[in-house]
Amino acid sequence: MAEEYSTQESKAPFNMAIATLMSLRQTLDSIRNIEGRIDFPAEERQRIKIELVKRFYVDSSPLLSGKVIEKYTEILKLRPMRYNLVDSKTGRGRIGIRYSFELNEQLDKYLQQIQVELQKEKYYMPPKDDMGTIGMRMH
Repeated sequence: MAEEYSTQESKAPFNMAIATLMSLRQTLDSIRNIEGRIDFPAEERQRIKIELVKRFYVDSSPLLSGKVIEKYTEILKLRPMRYNLVDSKTGRGRIGIRYSFELNEQLDKYLQQIQVELQKEKYYMPPKDDMGTIGMRMH
């Protein structure tokens, strides 16, 4: 006798878009926190920020259209500003990292632009009639 399996229509245990937005919020919070860490050298703060901006871009991609993803692929190529550092005593060289105000501005612009793209897709602000329940869904 063959067993019959009934298919149940199941809903996802959580809304992936909301989970993604919560993750993006955590990344933005991490960026803010690292920028406030004056006990870290500026170069290190910027290096970490670059990686967090890349993470923000990658993590937001499921919510963005293919055209928008393509438009910002340059984010993945961002690197800290490097320079050659030569030891005057030994003559040996190594690569150093230097803080760049221009790079920091570029990172902030990318973050701003991606957030605007997310808003265009209506991910950042729910419809007015949904505002009362958004808090309950985020916990």
